[in-house]
Amino acid sequence: MTTVEFLASLKSSGIKVWIEDEQLRYRAPKGVMTSNLKQELVERKIEIVTFLKQAKDVRGNKSLVTDVQSIFELESEKPNQIELWPSLAEFFVYDEFLYYVLTNDRRRNDSYKVAINQLVKDKVVVDIGTGKDAILARFCAEANARKVYAIEMSEKFYNSARDCINKLGLTDKITLILGDATKVNLPELADVCVSEIVGSIGGVEGAAVILNNARRFLKEDGVMIPTRSINKIAGVSLPDEFLQNPGFTEIPAYYTRKIFEQVGYPFDLRLCLRHFSKSSIISTSSTFEDLDFAGIVEPEYSHEGNLTILKYSRLDGFVVWLNLHTIEGEVIDVLEHEYCWLPVYFPVFSPGIEVSEGDKIEFTCSSSLCDNNLNPDYKIEGSLIKITGEKISFEYHSDHYKRVFKQKPFYEKVFSQYTADSKIKSSIITAIK
Repeated sequence: MTTVEFLASLKSSGIKVWIEDEQLRYRAPKGVMTSNLKQELVERKIEIVTFLKQAKDVRGNKSLVTDVQSIFELESEKPNQIELWPSLAEFFVYDEFLYYVLTNDRRRNDSYKVAINQLVKDKVVVDIGTGKDAILARFCAEANARKVYAIEMSEKFYNSARDCINKLGLTDKITLILGDATKVNLPELADVCVSEIVGSIGGVEGAAVILNNARRFLKEDGVMIPTRSINKIAGVSLPDEFLQNPGFTEIPAYYTRKIFEQVGYPFDLRLCLRHFSKSSIISTSSTFEDLDFAGIVEPEYSHEGNLTILKYSRLDGFVVWLNLHTIEGEVIDVLEHEYCWLPVYFPVFSPGIEVSEGDKIEFTCSSSLCDNNLNPDYKIEGSLIKITGEKISFEYHSDHYKRVFKQKPFYEKVFSQYTADSKIKSSIITAIK
């Protein structure tokens, strides 16, 4: 039984569980808390406390109870304060909490269903990275795919997906395959490949390399869902209250620590902005990355672009955001609504440069695979050309996991509480505010 299922079972019995003063507390009707149930609660204490702490800031609840829908409800009123998050998709830090958020992202799911319902009926489908809930594979089965092969790399989540599929009675429609999608084989060619391995910048998770390889699963006329990933870029001026004291709240701090522990050292990881407002954009937009999955995707590229400043303001850097096309005419734009993807922030000009309407930005953005030959490092360089004729050059690197820490003013602020220590696990405890 997973943590979510255990908490739900407690709730169904009238038992409430919450954290108070860093201690796990419970309240139960008389006679309900048996000795066996209490023992299981004690044995699961660490995982429950961790899980509830992860969930706490999703709605800002101070007292955490077992109402899972309440804990994870993402449609609540957004606070004004921008929230800083690490880029999660490119690291193996997914857990029950993050999978819950993914599985219950209704707008994302609806956009995928539009494509799936049009393309998979009576077809053979391969699902790359199906995850613990096998959510896209299930959508394909519901849309009357003839057969779905769902590939999952993690044995833990493969087992969870197997239990889910068995429980739903879908074993005749969905065949699970444990292994790396770039190394396993299918018993037959597929008509459709469905995946959700794009990140806040489409390519960060290695989509170009993985989906290029996945074409070997497809028939000659096979199609990909999603069909295209486009990231746009624009200049931004962020609120002073955010820039003066940027840092992580509890949940993103937890995942930042997990990333540092996984990689083995702290570094200036790629940053995302939750509750970002389009009103902070001060320029026209241009294309940062364009991955067309209808054919072979170039994982490394370089192209030019330009922006025009629209009003007198302070230029702090750039925001890069995802437009994911699940099928032609169906686009997920992460600035229009809140999704599980967040816009990425490049603090290029920290502490900011004064700009005027009509100033131009000419840039070149490029992608090159890091040393694992999967995840990309990004670079943007160019010039801010003011209407006065002044020209200010810039260069910014957004790397996957390069060992560079607090090398930019913005990162110096974010990690200002970091204390050097030879042991990564103990040092990370003091690394995040």
